[in-house]
Amino acid sequence: MKKLILFFGFLFFCSALSGQSESMVSFDLRDTQRLLSVLFDSGFFDETNGDVLWKPISFSDAVEANLSDDGYLHTGLDTILYFTTYGIHHAVAVFATFHYDNGEVSDCHACGAQLSVAVLDEAAVTGRWEVRQFSKHLAALGGYGANGLVGLLQFGENQWALSLDMEWFGQGISSEYIEYRNMDNLEKVFNYVVHEDNNGVWGESNEKTYLFDKTIHFLSNNSTKSGWWDFDLVTRGTRPGEDNDEKSIPDNVVEHYVFDWDTNTYMRACP
Repeated sequence: MKKLILFFGFLFFCSALSGQSESMVSFDLRDTQRLLSVLFDSGFFDETNGDVLWKPISFSDAVEANLSDDGYLHTGLDTILYFTTYGIHHAVAVFATFHYDNGEVSDCHACGAQLSVAVLDEAAVTGRWEVRQFSKHLAALGGYGANGLVGLLQFGENQWALSLDMEWFGQGISSEYIEYRNMDNLEKVFNYVVHEDNNGVWGESNEKTYLFDKTIHFLSNNSTKSGWWDFDLVTRGTRPGEDNDEKSIPDNVVEHYVFDWDTNTYMRACP
């Protein structure tokens, strides 16, 4: 009995070591091909553009997948962004999966590239990078199969958010939309329409034409318990009349937002 206990104890110890070694896979971020191969479980590459070609390996992958006409998902490295919190260096690797038809990126006007995101921490001793979290198909961004803009914005001394920015035009209305994702869990913390106008409907000089822009103004000098800065969302311009068919009216507003711990999102503060 004692031998059996020792034997199974040895097996558990070995499996624990194996689990640790697998979770501590590290990368040189200059080796794009290895990064793509490990994260998307494929060693098959498009030699023309360096995209990794892979097929869904789980039910979730299959639901979200937008297969190209060759039956594969085509994923490439879009960009790598860097930020620092509490003295630790982090990298955000953003991957874009494009839909190809006859060798060309092609999709519907409202269908953008599918984005996957890996957040990596730099190991202080080796200088290599270890994946802290990875999300396939985090969001779709852009239109006609092309990508939108991805960036980082600081929301506190040690708080950053991934920004997903896209524009679209339809039925004479032009809009720009931005969404921010918490770098701790990649969940949405805030979103808003940056710009909108209906110049394509009425023209610039018509009284029914409206146009507004919104900007964030951080109150970085005010410390908060959450560590996330408060901010004012400032709107300048005009908005549609009450029934959308009347003369446009002024829309100049300042709204105050604070980070809410219960929802982990920004909420508008009561006046």
